Amino acid sequence: MAKIEGIIFDMDGTLTVPILDFGEIRRQIGIDSGPVWEAIVAMAPEQRRRAEEILLRHEIESSRMCELQPGVMELFAELERRKMPMAILTRNCRAAWETLRKRFGFSLDRVYAREDGPMKPDPTPVIRLAKEMNIALANILCVGDYLFDIQAGKCAGTQTALLVNHGQIPDFAGEADYVIHSLLELPTIIDACLTI
Repeated sequence: MAKIEGIIFDMDGTLTVPILDFGEIRRQIGIDSGPVWEAIVAMAPEQRRRAEEILLRHEIESSRMCELQPGVMELFAELERRKMPMAILTRNCRAAWETLRKRFGFSLDRVYAREDGPMKPDPTPVIRLAKEMNIALANILCVGDYLFDIQAGKCAGTQTALLVNHGQIPDFAGEADYVIHSLLELPTIIDACLTI
């Protein structure tokens, strides 16, 4: 693997312990199954406005109530010590990120949220963030807890790490370059890439 020079983190379920109840969100919006945002985008304007309000409410409430994944603050301190550029790529609204940032004092300013354009699994946001960091895609590590995080990174040409929540390894785990059970495993992966 190429040297890792920058990291793009997913937010919900990666930096935070996942608490968004997508089943309840779908029920309130009136979606049977599948990705919520893609279903909302396909709705008629009035129905879409209502659905977006419901989703926004859930996302912000989640950011107000959630806890950080174990080791997040220690990891960020270590990456800052190493002067490792970082960015956030989330399918959530920007207000949810801002709520989380203020709660925990994050200083990250490279953020791509739902309002900013195409969403994961589209690789566009990964490519855009890599350009902002001025780092080659091969030297970026995309870290997330869901298939879309891995697909966006892979399609863009980055390395990928899947964070497994609740100890259950999903069937798509084989698509990731690395499978981790703690964010504190990342410095070891970075160091390993330095020696290859």
